[in-house]
Amino acid sequence: MIEDFFKKEITVVNDELKKYFTQLHKNEKDLLLKDFITQLEEFILNKKAKRIHPVLLNAAFAGIVNPMYLEDQIEQIREVSIAVELLHSGHLIHDDLLDDDMERRGKPTFHVQLESELNQVFKDIDLPNKNDLIELYGRDMSILGGTQGYLLGLNILKSSKFPEHLKLLAINEYTEAMDYIMKGQLIEEYMNYNNITMTLEQYLNIAECQKARIFEKSTKIGAILAKGNLHYQIKPLSEAMLSIGQAHSIRDDILDLESDIKRKQKKILYILAVQNTDEDQSKRLNEIYHKENLTKNDIEEVNDIFTKTNAIMIAEHLAKNLVEQARNYLKDIYPDLNKAQKVFFNIFSDFVYLREY
Repeated sequence: MIEDFFKKEITVVNDELKKYFTQLHKNEKDLLLKDFITQLEEFILNKKAKRIHPVLLNAAFAGIVNPMYLEDQIEQIREVSIAVELLHSGHLIHDDLLDDDMERRGKPTFHVQLESELNQVFKDIDLPNKNDLIELYGRDMSILGGTQGYLLGLNILKSSKFPEHLKLLAINEYTEAMDYIMKGQLIEEYMNYNNITMTLEQYLNIAECQKARIFEKSTKIGAILAKGNLHYQIKPLSEAMLSIGQAHSIRDDILDLESDIKRKQKKILYILAVQNTDEDQSKRLNEIYHKENLTKNDIEEVNDIFTKTNAIMIAEHLAKNLVEQARNYLKDIYPDLNKAQKVFFNIFSDFVYLREY
């Protein structure tokens, strides 16, 4: 059921993004900036994108607004909803660059996409340090591209036709989301470069900053623009989304188990495992994670240690408890969400915990 709902909503969001980029191209006169917009559009309009954030914004709005007025405002809220997708895309561009990831959703990451473009330009040109120059171009333009994604989303909110006082509240939530994203990335990079192993508390804090807060802010913006009650509707819905966002991060790490081991990333399963290893297991984890390249046997051995220390089971229980917590917050919303959206948010809670992709 939820897959069909998302499929329909993703089509709507993609149509809005296409309209938006068409307008951006039309308004921009500079040919170089037009080319950059094309690069950004190519990355963002990926057919495998889940569009969770605009879907949550639209669902929160439709769940709280008076149903009599929904039809009149549905186009307006859909136009606004892509603001949080551009925010999320900006974050992905920066995150992929920091992690030096090569692929996102089956296609090149933004910095790799740009490197490939410049590589074609320089194909028949002999330059000293050509590869270094191409790599720097991908890095520098991705720093700018991610930031541009944040600002484009902000401009969508600023230019929307909602009342000014509601827009100001929505913009405040959007800029807070940006702040959380930056703080989460700063903490994570600081810990990586200083070789600090996260505690569970630190992991959940980073998960909140980089994922849960974007879930929460997307939903909150939709609820604010629907004129929701701050204490009785918006607050419990926000709390529910924070729990769901953290559960989503844990589920991602369970699903990405093998790729995270390959990249020697010390995420939640590693954190939980080291709390329960014996001396031999601890020594082996340390040895394997300090290798330059991991073999298939290394990956299987780490996976086996994660299983034997119950790290996977504990992570699943933690995600399940967070989802249950979210469902309890959803029960506190009063006046209740409109029927269809109440069903959606409850099913979405279960989907986060049970999904296989």
